[in-house]
Amino acid sequence: AQLDLLPALKVRAFSSSKRGWRHGSPSGISSSAIFSFMKFIKVFALLVLTTASLAAAEIKVATLNAFLFFDPSIDHPGKVDDENRLAPEDYRRKTANLSKLIDGYEVVGLQETGGRSEIEALAKTAGLEWAYAKGRDTFTGQEVGLLHRLPGWKIVNKGRVGALDRVVSKHLYVTATKDRETVHFLVVHLIRPIGKNVEKNGAQRDAIGAWVAEILRLNPEHSVVVLGDFNIADKGSETSLIGVGKEIGLLNGFAGTHLARKPFDRMILAGRGHWISAEIRQPPYGNKPNDLNKRLWSDHFLLGGVMSTDPARY
Repeated sequence: AQLDLLPALKVRAFSSSKRGWRHGSPSGISSSAIFSFMKFIKVFALLVLTTASLAAAEIKVATLNAFLFFDPSIDHPGKVDDENRLAPEDYRRKTANLSKLIDGYEVVGLQETGGRSEIEALAKTAGLEWAYAKGRDTFTGQEVGLLHRLPGWKIVNKGRVGALDRVVSKHLYVTATKDRETVHFLVVHLIRPIGKNVEKNGAQRDAIGAWVAEILRLNPEHSVVVLGDFNIADKGSETSLIGVGKEIGLLNGFAGTHLARKPFDRMILAGRGHWISAEIRQPPYGNKPNDLNKRLWSDHFLLGGVMSTDPARY
């Protein structure tokens, strides 16, 4: 709505003389006009803050390594599925258990799945939508995916990123847009940094960091979330594992996300957004679950939290 404040800003008549200005305040503006102007400034500032708040977004984001989440009715490529085949009933139980673990989250990155069938099955059980693109890991046959429930947002499955395709075998890129807000989600599962793969893991993280920096160079008002299993056991610092953004682990002291009590799973947020809360959800199997309980749930814990693009929530 337009505010008709011009009448309140009328300047009283004045003239110049040796004694200075006459018929008004030294500036030539009445006190009532000044009061009206200050009131306008307050109203304008309130409108700006309200508009910024309405445009801001808060999203509940999580990542979960689903631990060999393979449908036994499908012959998956790679040796991992052949060596760890679940009974059909156990697969159904695992799907239901994972659904409970991710309950309440609006965006969930998944790792160690068999692919589209498993991601779609979990999405259906949990009442979520899903996104998937086939990866390039032919050794394990493991795939990543993303589940989401963001009413009013436009979700676009970008699939794989050209700049990362040859370096990060397991990744998925999805964007979410609503009004003036755009959030880029990159789900990853990085190689274990053992032996010669130490350099490969570092190269993967460098490539991801460069990609995030380029996204923000082109779109500085956007937010980028990188989430997944980084296979890094060390606790983090103010500098994220990819060199840009902030890790959610800064909010909880990089608490363990695995039965080994190591923070293998990470979420990094760069750009406009920032983390405002973090949580760890451990499956309800105690501290020393047997092998079957680990398979029916996961040996990883859910890492979750809330991201916001509202500056007032810093």
